[in-house]
Amino acid sequence: MPFCPQCGVENPPSARYCDQCGAVMIPVPAQGPAAPPPATAPGRPVAAPAPAGPSLCPQCGVAVIPGEAFCDNCGAPLLGAPRPAAPTPAHGGVPPQPVYPPPRPVTPAPPPQPVMPAPPPVAPALPPRATLAPARLIVQPSGAVVALPAAPQALVGRADAVSNFFPDVDLTDYDGINLGVGRRHARLFVQAGQIMIEDLDSTNGTFLNAARLSPRQATPLKQGDEVRLGNLRLRVEL
Repeated sequence: MPFCPQCGVENPPSARYCDQCGAVMIPVPAQGPAAPPPATAPGRPVAAPAPAGPSLCPQCGVAVIPGEAFCDNCGAPLLGAPRPAAPTPAHGGVPPQPVYPPPRPVTPAPPPQPVMPAPPPVAPALPPRATLAPARLIVQPSGAVVALPAAPQALVGRADAVSNFFPDVDLTDYDGINLGVGRRHARLFVQAGQIMIEDLDSTNGTFLNAARLSPRQATPLKQGDEVRLGNLRLRVEL
């Protein structure tokens, strides 16, 4: 039986590692009679028989002899001896993690504002009329133009040299005497920016678009109206 060169414990003939300390066994030549066991050193305790162990090496899986403390193939401990701790990798075994910048805060988009329709264009206000001009009267059917004075009002009629009366708008030259135009036939004036006409108690009457006007009753005129003084017809142009 071979003995361990390190601790002196006797091992089986086929053991490659000592069952007591795990030292590598030195093969003993089989020639000659077996050497007697070495004397136990005085005061050295005799090793107790090794407890029963596994039948297979837990590390390499090779069959082992029951009771052996170390595997004959790889030298792994078989009786619950602690295995050498595996080297701890650097950084605690955790691989370095990439460092990402913190996410930027997302500002919520403002809610859509209602689109208001554009206001319709406003026509420029016409300046208020202060005088009768530039309005005019067009004699029908001749087309002769009778200008109105640049004044807030005017008397319309025909001139009378005997009484020395001359109206602001004289219709004598347009056959006013034969057509029934009186000396003080009507009055034109501006009121609140609007040209008005008023009959002055004429004998032959004042007509607006074929309707006779009441005396002393102011009536507004508009573009294209027909005014008739007796039988003299005039068209209004404002």
